[in-house]
Amino acid sequence: MAYPVTHFEINAQDAPATQKFYKDLCGWGIDTNNPDNYGMIDTKNKGTGINGGIGASQQGRSWVTFYVECDDPAATLAKVERLGGRRVMEPMESMNVTYALFADPEGNVIGLAKMDRTQEQQREQEQERKTRSRSNGNGNGTPARSRAKATASAKAAPKRAAARKKTTAKKSTTRARSKRSRG
Repeated sequence: MAYPVTHFEINAQDAPATQKFYKDLCGWGIDTNNPDNYGMIDTKNKGTGINGGIGASQQGRSWVTFYVECDDPAATLAKVERLGGRRVMEPMESMNVTYALFADPEGNVIGLAKMDRTQEQQREQEQERKTRSRSNGNGNGTPARSRAKATASAKAAPKRAAARKKTTAKKSTTRARSKRSRG
């Protein structure tokens, strides 16, 4: 695994005030609808950058960190220690992520995260299914090919009706002539 940076975090002594500051400064969407009032940040930049969070500091001091995704936070913490860093927080689970913290040899605190992508994958599959339905049909499940045939039939129907009218008109004209010649 490549260890991508997947999340940033700002830990503050006054989390609500810090959340408001960044919301006003950057225009970020910040959702605190969770038991810890942890502010999940949506930077509103689809396809660029990463989202993050703003929460209350558990150590009583403010700090900023980023999270690196890994397959096994506990094993990565062991490797951190072999390389001269130290554990700051053992792996913990919260919602769809297992996370841990370590300090590098300089003392910088970095996060590790293992994401449970099950819910995310289900949302993506549902979105893909909806997109396919819209691109293959008119949104109500009718495939494009059936719609094309129906459209072609509808276009042909007025021509057939016009042909019938012409035929009927000829018969009427012929009858009228016959009556005049008899009469």
